[in-house]
Amino acid sequence: MELEDVTFQFLREITDDFSEVRKLGEGAFGVVYKGVTRNGEEVAVKKLKLCDANLDDKQFQTELDNLKKLQHQNIVRILGYCYEIEKKPFNLPDGSKVYLEETYRALCFEYLDNGSLQKHLSDEFCGLDWHTRFKIIKGTCEGLKYIHEELEAPIYHLDIKPDNILLDKDMVPKIADFGLSRIFGKELTRTTENAYGTLGYQPPEYIDKGEISGKFDIFSLGVVMIRIVSGPMGYPKCLESSDEFIDNVQETWRNRLQATCSSDSLIKAYCHQVETCTQIALSCLDEDSHKRPHIVKITEKLNAIETGIDKVTNIICKCT
Repeated sequence: MELEDVTFQFLREITDDFSEVRKLGEGAFGVVYKGVTRNGEEVAVKKLKLCDANLDDKQFQTELDNLKKLQHQNIVRILGYCYEIEKKPFNLPDGSKVYLEETYRALCFEYLDNGSLQKHLSDEFCGLDWHTRFKIIKGTCEGLKYIHEELEAPIYHLDIKPDNILLDKDMVPKIADFGLSRIFGKELTRTTENAYGTLGYQPPEYIDKGEISGKFDIFSLGVVMIRIVSGPMGYPKCLESSDEFIDNVQETWRNRLQATCSSDSLIKAYCHQVETCTQIALSCLDEDSHKRPHIVKITEKLNAIETGIDKVTNIICKCT
């Protein structure tokens, strides 16, 4: 994948000099701005922080190299990058002048109209309908399956959370922000002393022992799925009593679906999807990483319950 090498001046121009009104969000390593080119194309510009002890050329190169490998409908698409060193004059107290180097690093991505999943999270009675929530769950899992299973060497994202799942104009999810990700070979588990992930999405084996494996992302996925199914406060409520939690979530969705859907068969099929997604999410949260489901098995289950909805819909269409 050939990326466009753009100048920092160009990025200044398309973001109105990185103005506050163009700010889309902020992460650990940088700020994201909306850019509009002269021909009207919208892009997202991630300007990496200038002075950060945890961010160096190697970190920048790692994210760039990871992103160049990724071509999938559920992974955010990178369009270009900027790496520029500028020498700025600085006057010393004795009147002499020296030149200090300032390094600018930035990444350009496709702009996604609906922003991050975080701003769309709500409880079952409001916000996104079930069909859209299921589409977001399934697409996120497909993106995770791609980086875990379909690359020559698997990539573990290590910071899956609603802020890092972006939504396009059709609410198709795309996993973003690969700044913390790591490429793994055949080793199943590694131990690290570096800080990865976000509090609330980190699995217990990482918190207790610093262990990293593909099951790190699976645990984070479970938290995300719980919050999609039941709202931002669903986790850690689900840990109190899993059976009661599943029943309550399913009953709440049944009430909402009955208010908007006239087909009992379709309501039943949707409630089955709700139950299955909640069960999958809870299994992803197992304290024993070995008991968490594999991403391939997760996507297989999601495909099966999606097919079930299609069958019911086709029957209803034929009857009408």
